[in-house]
Amino acid sequence: MATLEFMFDMPTLVKFGVGVAESVGEEIKKLAAKKILLVSDKGVVKAGIVGKVGEFLQASGVEFLIFDEVGPNPRDQTIKKGTMLARREKVSAVVAVGGGASMDTAKAIAMLVTNGGSIMDYRGRDKVKSPPLPVVVVPTTAGTGSEVSLWTNVDDTSTVPYEKVSIGSRLLYPRVLLADPSLTVSLPPALTASIAMDGLTTAIEAYTSPKGSPLTYALALKSIELMACNLSRAYVDGNDLEARAATMLAGTMAGIAFANSSIGAVHSMGLAVSNLYDTPHGISVAIFLPYVMEFNMLVNPKKFTDIALAMGENVTGLSTKEASIKSVEAVRQLMRDINIPTPQQIGAKLEDIPQMAKIALACGASRTTIREPTEKDFVGLFERAMTKTV
Repeated sequence: MATLEFMFDMPTLVKFGVGVAESVGEEIKKLAAKKILLVSDKGVVKAGIVGKVGEFLQASGVEFLIFDEVGPNPRDQTIKKGTMLARREKVSAVVAVGGGASMDTAKAIAMLVTNGGSIMDYRGRDKVKSPPLPVVVVPTTAGTGSEVSLWTNVDDTSTVPYEKVSIGSRLLYPRVLLADPSLTVSLPPALTASIAMDGLTTAIEAYTSPKGSPLTYALALKSIELMACNLSRAYVDGNDLEARAATMLAGTMAGIAFANSSIGAVHSMGLAVSNLYDTPHGISVAIFLPYVMEFNMLVNPKKFTDIALAMGENVTGLSTKEASIKSVEAVRQLMRDINIPTPQQIGAKLEDIPQMAKIALACGASRTTIREPTEKDFVGLFERAMTKTV
């Protein structure tokens, strides 16, 4: 075997399993934090999950205050408001309870408290100089990957349409992840589907990424298998804790794989839709996944054959090319099973395709994909996705 050279970075302590959220106070005490800011959204508060986590904190004698103004997409003005509150109250750690938006917002607030300035001062990679406040994340969804990511993605509200800006630094990794599947049982079917499809998309792009390694490929392929075997079950029966645990584990594995490799053109296209229509991230990527898979599989059909097998497809007697097509068919069937909307159903307009293609091309993920698309390629991909049904 040839000598391999690769890096694998994972500074987050991961605790996974039913009931691990109860240790949130214990983990905060280990960080020597006296007062924390609990970052969430009003939906998670209404579901009673924030109150439950608050009880765990109170039982450990941890003082906290709640900031629940996070929306479907993290925004610079929300982060600014949360940072002002954190400074005024002199908090010494941040706990995120919720989905990717809450976790990205929490990471951004923790960073700004110690580094100063505006969140847009840090756009790009490795501009964060001082360690942020410690961040503990308690996900209530399965699939965003933010819980194990060095990135935070923020909407710049000074632009029209809003521009989604990525900020990356090894310092932005959460200190502790408490992945408790029991907290996801109240997630509605539509959100279960869209967020898990974000995880599946991330896993597929990480598995086919030219920047991956044997470790990231192994994590990504297992994530694909777990998601394919369990997502429909979690969608149909939200109380199926076994399926919930499997999809949550799949999402975390996909997040670790992506953080140590890259994503690709699906995320570039999703960024364009999210920018123009303020579409939640999971939906904005899911709707383009099968089309980009078709575009990419010509480069490495063996990878897509592996994906087909991981998704339970029978490829006996098929050529590699024929087997690779089965991966796309499996994704399309899964999307039908869990009612992922079409681009038309989210309001995407054919006349916006030229603008969307430019946004997608400018995204860094378009240059780290298995097959680098041109602007013309993106136009064609958007056209196919918006004129055909899954």
